[in-house]
Amino acid sequence: MTGPSLSRRSLLRGGAAAGLAALAGCGAVAAAGPWAVPVPDGGSHQDVAVVRPPHRDLAIEHLRDLLERAEPIVERARSAGVFEGERFLGYEGSVASARAFVDGSHAASFDTISEARYHVRYVAETFGVAAAGLDDVSIGPSGAAQTGPAAGIDDLRGTLSYESDAPAETMVWIDLVESWLHAAMIAGKNAEVDREELAEKPERVRKKALARAVRNHERSVRFLSDARQFYRTFRARQSAPAPIGLTAARETYRERAQASSHDNEWYHERHTDEETPRDTAWNRLLTLHPGENSLDDAEWARRDGLSGFETVQLAEAAVEFQGFSTGRDAVEQLHGRQSVPKRLLLDAKRRAVDGAYRIAAAGDAFEKWLLRRAAMYLSKGDDFLTDGEILDNYPRAHALACYGVAVGVVDAIPSVASVVTD
Repeated sequence: MTGPSLSRRSLLRGGAAAGLAALAGCGAVAAAGPWAVPVPDGGSHQDVAVVRPPHRDLAIEHLRDLLERAEPIVERARSAGVFEGERFLGYEGSVASARAFVDGSHAASFDTISEARYHVRYVAETFGVAAAGLDDVSIGPSGAAQTGPAAGIDDLRGTLSYESDAPAETMVWIDLVESWLHAAMIAGKNAEVDREELAEKPERVRKKALARAVRNHERSVRFLSDARQFYRTFRARQSAPAPIGLTAARETYRERAQASSHDNEWYHERHTDEETPRDTAWNRLLTLHPGENSLDDAEWARRDGLSGFETVQLAEAAVEFQGFSTGRDAVEQLHGRQSVPKRLLLDAKRRAVDGAYRIAAAGDAFEKWLLRRAAMYLSKGDDFLTDGEILDNYPRAHALACYGVAVGVVDAIPSVASVVTD
């Protein structure tokens, strides 16, 4: 794998005090421990937001409905030998585990919602494999095993409006609602398939694409429901809501959630042993011209040979630090290089760390709370430089993408904070 040498890695790792001090130009960095920037005290989702009983009930009922649709098909698939082979070990156990969860008693809490999401994912994965193996997948929103995005995504996206008597607390709710809404949108796009296109592919590729679409449909339903319920809870808790100028802050969080969703879907889907058709939706999300809608089709993104550079974050970061005219131009010109230049990595990380420490030293409590997102991306970028599981030859490209997002977050913090404090 192409990547930095051990000495370079030690310079870039967040846990290397000397490397951090060199990057930040500040001796105080050495005391930061394993993080590239200090994670300040402040509100978290659990500190500020809540899960109401109706939210818990809907999450469990969705899982119950999924089980009722899945169990007969999973049993038919088992009898037909669909699950034979080592790669399917544990699939049927996920259904039994989810059934035990549904039949239990659970508090209205973040842990319950997270566990429901966990079971939905693995039951849907088993369900998708079973239905695809039996060729019993509906292309669209009908039948037991469905594909396509959850119904109602556009309606919710168009009706969101944030009014509050506590602006800083509202940012936590925006983070929750917008991140799950966009995750639902991405999962929904990954759930789209074209039956005619798949008919031209080998049987194994076709079955994997259908199974993935079923799984992502159920994930889209779960994520959309969570976004809607968090929004309803937020609105219900406002005793004297007044409009506040959160448009800029909302768009900033929507952009960050979008970037995170791209990351998660891309790296998850890379862990497959056989490529799906290039024209399926998740491939079209990955190499977009800056300013393009992330859910629109980008014709040039269909071309082969851009593995490792297929993230909009990388394109934006390369434009910022290398002087390319567009993200597309950056991706096309950098394609084929064995590694992202070390200078580009150092410049990106140095800019993020320097800005983060300025805010940590002089910012107010709300600005320091917003640094959590920058710290997450810096740590994620560090991890890519030493992660032996990256399935292509461009770990520095992934690290650069994360550092670029961290820079964007740090640069946006003053303007976001001013929106909710003016």
